[in-house]
Amino acid sequence: MPAIVLALLISLIAVPAAAQDVEAAKRTIAAIEELLKQRPDDPTLHFYLSRFKADAGDKPGSVAALEKVGDLGEGFLPTREFGFATIWDHPPFQTARSKLEAKLPRLDYAPTAFQLDDRGLIPEGIAHDPHSRRFYVGSIAQKRIVQVEADGAVSEFAGPAAKLDEVLGVALDAPRRVLYAVSTSALTAKAEKDRRNAVVAFDVDTRKLLQRYDVAGAQQLNDVAIAPGGRVFASDSGSGAIYEIAVKGPGPSRELVPAGKIRGTNGLAVSPDGKRIHVAQSTGLAVVDIASGEVKRVANETRENIAAIDGLYEWQGQLIGVQNVTNPGRVILVTLSRDGATVTSVKTLLSHHHSALDEPTTGAVGRDSFYLLAATAVTRYNREGKIDKPDTVPLPTVVRIPLPR
Repeated sequence: MPAIVLALLISLIAVPAAAQDVEAAKRTIAAIEELLKQRPDDPTLHFYLSRFKADAGDKPGSVAALEKVGDLGEGFLPTREFGFATIWDHPPFQTARSKLEAKLPRLDYAPTAFQLDDRGLIPEGIAHDPHSRRFYVGSIAQKRIVQVEADGAVSEFAGPAAKLDEVLGVALDAPRRVLYAVSTSALTAKAEKDRRNAVVAFDVDTRKLLQRYDVAGAQQLNDVAIAPGGRVFASDSGSGAIYEIAVKGPGPSRELVPAGKIRGTNGLAVSPDGKRIHVAQSTGLAVVDIASGEVKRVANETRENIAAIDGLYEWQGQLIGVQNVTNPGRVILVTLSRDGATVTSVKTLLSHHHSALDEPTTGAVGRDSFYLLAATAVTRYNREGKIDKPDTVPLPTVVRIPLPR
């Protein structure tokens, strides 16, 4: 989610940095430059280098790094909101940015599926039930889940009785009729004293709370994914860990991938055979062997940007990713090699040109469409648990993106 995006970017190099702290920015730059010795042609690293050089007041260096991005990759476009405010009005920066934007395809067809009449919801996660055609939308600010019928009627699915904290990832196990939701208190300053992280399970047809799976070792759970057969996995964006939630038997949830192994974990997508998990991370994708816990960085044979994906989903052996940091927002379809270890092609399904996009976060795969949570305002939810400038928050909007046939 964009609200924790800066922390995720910093986590890729494990150096603390504040957006306006020049010395911290310089330390971050040094760490990125060290990584560039290993991956000199990685456009994502050059993008982050540009961002932090802007923080450090090095305008020529920031522009040069952004020009390098254009030489090496496609699909990048800086935004004022995510790290480029200090250099935004610098003419050479705008020239370099314009060259990046000129190369982006315009793919903006996606009709509105539904819109919620509640600006205070601040949604981040969404799930879809193909059987009932209902949607389930989690709320960060209101700490609840709403149910949206096919005709647009809205009702409360889980409210105060469920004792939820801020709701992030939401996923439906349709065969077993169970809805899973990430509940975390780690988005506010108060949570530092009383941190709670759990995956909460509900009977999707009766709305009954079935079980709360607390993950005591987590720093900030983010997304949840379901494997064939009903195994459940959750990402911890605070530490980089991935947990298997103990839905199949007694005992605590197990740490499939330990903290620090992957930087900036976010969306998860389990392969159709249930043997591996693809993980969205700050600089690209990783793949995890579920049996062994072995982690590998996914190679990218294309010039396309696959970094900073928020929601990540499996679809017919491919991956659908929602990006919202390295560009204003887009949805991509990622084709993988047979072993899942290499990206062979990337296709844009929806570009930032769509008028409804305002901090897109996650989505849900339907029978022939991808339903994108397009307008969320998640960065307006601040560390005090309040909404900044609530009168300017857009109505939560979901758009329907047709999938290739």
